[in-house]
Amino acid sequence: MISAVYALVAIGFTMIFGVGGVLNLAHGALIMIGAFAYLALTSTAGTISLPPIVGFVLAVAITAGASYVLYAGLVSYIEDNIVITFLATVVVALLVTEVIIIRFGASPSQLIPVVAGSITLEVVGTRIRYVELVAFVVSWIAIGLLWYYVTKTDEGRSILATSMSRRGAELTGVDLETVKSRTWLIAGAFAGIAGVFIGTLQSTAPEMWLNPLALAFIIVVIGGIGSIKGSVVAAYLIGYLETASIEILGPSFQGVLSLIVLAAVLLVLPQGLYGRELVHE
Repeated sequence: MISAVYALVAIGFTMIFGVGGVLNLAHGALIMIGAFAYLALTSTAGTISLPPIVGFVLAVAITAGASYVLYAGLVSYIEDNIVITFLATVVVALLVTEVIIIRFGASPSQLIPVVAGSITLEVVGTRIRYVELVAFVVSWIAIGLLWYYVTKTDEGRSILATSMSRRGAELTGVDLETVKSRTWLIAGAFAGIAGVFIGTLQSTAPEMWLNPLALAFIIVVIGGIGSIKGSVVAAYLIGYLETASIEILGPSFQGVLSLIVLAAVLLVLPQGLYGRELVHE
């Protein structure tokens, strides 16, 4: 179930890189924005206390909007300089972290689940919260809608065309700026969904963006940079490996197996499981 959420994180990250060639290190900050926007909208201690479903939808919309503003207001002007863009997105992530600390404090916060309650699976004796089931279903609905969009619509296919060759896409009449803006919106929405569920299932704190960002790197490299299918497969692989690490080796070894797999993939398949060389010129 957590793998489905990891897939959302990785897909948004790889889409931005595949289309624009941008390593968006502020992607983790967008995840944090989603979680804290949901907290601000639904917390019983705040001035606004919306129903969880309404708060969830608004948090996703806010995160998508923040992602678009990040691109339109900053990245679009500097994306041709890889190093400057890399550093700028790091600065944005740190700035957002400081704003969160000022507004919400440094201590972890508890999110109200989108759906309360739990159920025990009699076969394996495992208690599963309804919010975990909702996270799994919503993640796959989002992935399914994205698959339909990029394979069955002209606007979606323009994203695939741009990820394969910018020059080729331009020659067929694709507006690159529109495609990039749309990609950042989608990636932001995915980050918002992931942020709410990661914040609910794990923790909501100013440093919560670090682990998902690191996982996004690992998943994208294993699956293949620019491959949505690869991100999904690698997300499930990493999700299961993390769970196995905790159960077998203990919490302190949570990322060990994932790093071993990453090293093995880099040695055997440098392009990843489903990767291909991206052409941007």
